[in-house]
Amino acid sequence: MKLYNNKRTIINCIIITLIFIYFFFSFTYKINLANSDIGRHIKNGEIFIKEHKIIKTNYYSYTLKDNLTINHHWLSGVVYYIVQNYFGFTGLSIFNTLLNLIALLIFFLIAKKKTNIKIASFFTLLAIPLINFRHEVRPEGFSYFFLGLVYFILEFFNNKKLSFKQTLVLIIIIQILWVNMHIFFILGPVIISIYFVNEVVNKTQNVKPYIFFLIFSILSSLFNPWYINGLLEPLNIFKNYGYTIAENQSVLFMQKRFSYPVYYHFEILFILVLTLIFLLIRKKLIKYYLKDILLIIAFSLLSWRFIRGLSIFALFFITFSSITTFNLIKKFNYKLKQSFYFCIFSILSLVFLIIIIPNNYYSLIHRNFGLGTFTDNLAASEFFKQNKLHGPIFNNYDIGSYLIYTLFPQEKVFTDNRPEAYTTEFFQDTFIPMQEDENKWEEINNQYKFNIIYFYIHDLTNWGQEFMINRVKDPNWVPIFVDDYAIIFIKNEENNKEIIEKFEIQKDRFSIGKIITTIPEMPKLT
Repeated sequence: MKLYNNKRTIINCIIITLIFIYFFFSFTYKINLANSDIGRHIKNGEIFIKEHKIIKTNYYSYTLKDNLTINHHWLSGVVYYIVQNYFGFTGLSIFNTLLNLIALLIFFLIAKKKTNIKIASFFTLLAIPLINFRHEVRPEGFSYFFLGLVYFILEFFNNKKLSFKQTLVLIIIIQILWVNMHIFFILGPVIISIYFVNEVVNKTQNVKPYIFFLIFSILSSLFNPWYINGLLEPLNIFKNYGYTIAENQSVLFMQKRFSYPVYYHFEILFILVLTLIFLLIRKKLIKYYLKDILLIIAFSLLSWRFIRGLSIFALFFITFSSITTFNLIKKFNYKLKQSFYFCIFSILSLVFLIIIIPNNYYSLIHRNFGLGTFTDNLAASEFFKQNKLHGPIFNNYDIGSYLIYTLFPQEKVFTDNRPEAYTTEFFQDTFIPMQEDENKWEEINNQYKFNIIYFYIHDLTNWGQEFMINRVKDPNWVPIFVDDYAIIFIKNEENNKEIIEKFEIQKDRFSIGKIITTIPEMPKLT
């Protein structure tokens, strides 16, 4: 018997290890600074560490520079700056992956504790590709971690493994950190509310503690530099910024435009969730799993409304599906149980087989796998600084954080990917029209006297591609740098004659259709 248990323990350890190796490899992507937010977060942290200042205005831009903004993730930037400063972007990649790995481990352990290794592993493996959808280095990773902690703590309290005082102190500490690290801090009180509803409906004697947990989690969220405004900031997630933010769109909206497997994956898992809820209703077990049902429904609705919620849904899918499936299987007779476990084993074997095939949706190894940044990711900014170029710069939305990280404070941006720092009118009446309408472009160009146009070459907006094509054809602007990430134009005037003569890219070297499809190769910088 002892030998059997030892073998079983070894097999369980091997399964867990394989699953988390799969997560580590499939989650680890190189950082593309040119279209991510991380550069701005690092700069926020640098300014706080060196100047002891939290950014509260549109600090990095010369347009709407006095516009007040709530930097709800300022503390994340401090952490990112410290990690990047000591360990580089490779260290930052590892830190981000480990943070998300810990969050996954918390949900996996809760599922395993309440079920068994087979069930927990099965649903974790199904969920991993959906969690990986949000693989970028971003403050959201802290939210996944804190979500797992709050969930874990409440489960421990429910099982009388934590006292009321211990639980209350932990919730307060987590909430104070969370409110300063990411806007999803509001999900802490949401989870506590669901536990409270569960206690009320089931008429237990444990209602009062959850009232205190809820009140103090909300009060703790006031400990941020903007106080009540910081607490209420999550309500702005529903705001129309005047610019379409992909992560704030619904699954159906994105699915119509981009036929990515992740949206179908979510829909399949959601159907599985509905099936399990239906079976619980049929078996009259719903009150025993009310908390789990409310949690998965809440995060399902969040995900349908905002694709940025897909990874959170996947984490709670692990626990909900494991717990409910395990307990429903208990109702089966021996033969049905064996058949069900055989089905699970077969699906697991198929998934593991698909995992080793390169570059598919479930693959262990993908095209952008790696640590640190993409190759030559900073070449455009190095070119800019080495040749002592100067603004004013007109840039597109995607590349704003890259410019903040590489060129600030010497140069400020026209815009960046913080829509909350700009007005709806700015995007609707200025930024978008000036890329679509040549007359509007000339009007704004005359207003700001642009000297440089600095664009992310893969801007997917219709107006962005149209604008770059028009500038390639425009004799008033000369392309002087282009690579896989950025294109730089300089104004065709006497002051820039020396730079133009040295670096002008002949316009017939571009292949242009509806988008720029061929990018001329640049000589290596020396």
